[in-house]
Amino acid sequence: MKRHLACITLLILVSCSPKLKSTILNPQPALQNDELVVVLRINDDQNIEGVLVGEVKATDGGFSSNCTYYENIINLKQLARQNGANVIKVTQHKTPDKWSSCHRLRAKIYKVDKPKTYETEIVWTADRKLTWDDFKGVPDRKAFPNTLAVTNSGFGFETGFNAFKTGNLFVQATFNNYGSWVIPKGRTDYVLRHEQIHFDLTEIYSRKLRKAFDEAKIKPHEGARAKKIFDSIFEELNKRQKKYDSETKYGEKNATQEYWESVVEIELIKYDLYKSN
Repeated sequence: MKRHLACITLLILVSCSPKLKSTILNPQPALQNDELVVVLRINDDQNIEGVLVGEVKATDGGFSSNCTYYENIINLKQLARQNGANVIKVTQHKTPDKWSSCHRLRAKIYKVDKPKTYETEIVWTADRKLTWDDFKGVPDRKAFPNTLAVTNSGFGFETGFNAFKTGNLFVQATFNNYGSWVIPKGRTDYVLRHEQIHFDLTEIYSRKLRKAFDEAKIKPHEGARAKKIFDSIFEELNKRQKKYDSETKYGEKNATQEYWESVVEIELIKYDLYKSN
């Protein structure tokens, strides 16, 4: 009988999730689930002009799993939407340590008129295509003298596990707003299509990484094995991006550009099973 009770207790501990808390000062009408919520990291010093809605935080619920940095950001975004906020400014970030395997976050949440103006990175989604307003970087004409536009995108992975080595491997593809730029001459729909494919290729290889983790049966605590697979997939992405630019002559070859757009569309469908963590 005691053994049975111990097993039940173990299951309860493993299934714990991070604790989400909020202190709301100025509640706003709730946002739709697909509305944009911008996250500003702890070192972002942008001046936020809007209504301070309140404060939110994600803490360790005790033996929590699924509490990587990005997973907790997703949780806080949902909490912000429920309270009508569209900007999250991280004010405190505790990384995993001997006391907790979780990322613990505290943030202020705001309601602003134009959240896109505060964006520093964009997570790839099927319904969010790039616009020229997303390219906020300063053109580097010295390093790229004959370039109309540059897209800075990539993917990474994060491991999260508790004392029982349960949790997730979290993979995400992102576009860096201030690492991406365009010169006035390049602001055409055709060039933007070319840059979108660079971001789409990044998403394809983030899906390939999830597939590789799944096939290798990588556990969240196997960071070294995961890193070896990540390095291999990331190198494949770099080679593919260079091949894309080479074959399209950076988008100048119209027919080849259209061919690549078709290939990317097919590959996104091919790896659709691995589009989320």
